[in-house]
Amino acid sequence: MQEKNKKILFFALLIFAIFSAFLILKTAAIYNWDISLNLLAMQFLKGHISLEPNLDLPVGDISIYNGKYYIYFGPLASIILIPAVAILGKSFPQVVLGIVGLIISFFAVYSISKSFKFSKVDSLWLSLFFVFSTVLFSTSVINITSYTVEAIGMPLILLALAEYFSKKRPLVMGILLGLAMLTRITLVLAAIFFFIEFIKKRLSKKQIALIFIPIMFFGLVYGGYNYLRFNSFTETGYGYHIQDPYPLSKNKEYAERGLIHIPANLYSFFVKPPEPILYFRDGFVFKFPFIKADPWGMAIWFTSPLFLLLFRFKRNLYYVPSLVTTVAIALPIFTWYSIGFAQFGYRYALDFLPFLFLMLIPSLQPKLSKPAILLITLGVVFNCLYIASLWDEYPLLGITR
Repeated sequence: MQEKNKKILFFALLIFAIFSAFLILKTAAIYNWDISLNLLAMQFLKGHISLEPNLDLPVGDISIYNGKYYIYFGPLASIILIPAVAILGKSFPQVVLGIVGLIISFFAVYSISKSFKFSKVDSLWLSLFFVFSTVLFSTSVINITSYTVEAIGMPLILLALAEYFSKKRPLVMGILLGLAMLTRITLVLAAIFFFIEFIKKRLSKKQIALIFIPIMFFGLVYGGYNYLRFNSFTETGYGYHIQDPYPLSKNKEYAERGLIHIPANLYSFFVKPPEPILYFRDGFVFKFPFIKADPWGMAIWFTSPLFLLLFRFKRNLYYVPSLVTTVAIALPIFTWYSIGFAQFGYRYALDFLPFLFLMLIPSLQPKLSKPAILLITLGVVFNCLYIASLWDEYPLLGITR
């Protein structure tokens, strides 16, 4: 495909995706009552770290300890919201953090792609893919506290990788990784990639030390935050969280973490298709628009078909470090009882998505092929058309079931 045609199609698809994002934000406004991050930011302004008792708090994201309520994620998202909340109060739409995360991710992926010698237009296409054809898109535009926290943490990992492949300032990389850890503690596992790079002698002893010093500092900050809340440096709040709503509560009856949950997680991530829309329950005749999102998730091949090119199995210098990091992050996720619910795709893949993207890059080089452009286009269109189907809405198709 000629560069001129690539540019025209890119900008047309970008405009379509941005317009779709506004429609999805409007449809997902049913979750605007979720202002937990704002409420915590307001408490920070008052010098408190617990939430005021509130019956409207989302049950799934809240822990209770010694009669006080806490959000069981790290404090970074609410810290970022402090200036906005100080000026506008709790009415500030916290989903703005997700939108900011999308923008950060776009430019971070562009920077990473340029570092791998992709052209400007191909780098834009890869940014479009990552922002609008992965679970990052839906997670960023749906105003649920846990989603917003994830939508902020993952872009910080992308920024750390962009820094590594460009200016390579170790202290900056360490700070970004440490800040990511202050959203969800599991993101500290992203540091494995840089440790492997050190073992492969692409980072010096001084550089790896400068990366890990901020990580250890923010780890101590997180530990102190936990101690003030739960009298334990390692307890993040999951051990005291209020019972999950049905149907997640049924999963937990088997085990909170264990091998029993691996098949369901793998099925949701690798296999699960969308649900059919049928005229009658006792028949199998499809009704327009034919499919809807399954709230238990969908396989990555539906939300992000470009990842099908991973099966080319092409490698570069960073393939093995990315693979090891992906597996290390994914293992504890796949043994967790909460597969996710009311999600578009397997959203927990966000934690290892940057490293999966690094594994994909050699299969796309030296430039994006026509099949790659087609797969990106299909993914963007699928996400834009069907994210709102979580609520049986199809705003781009002009119908509501």
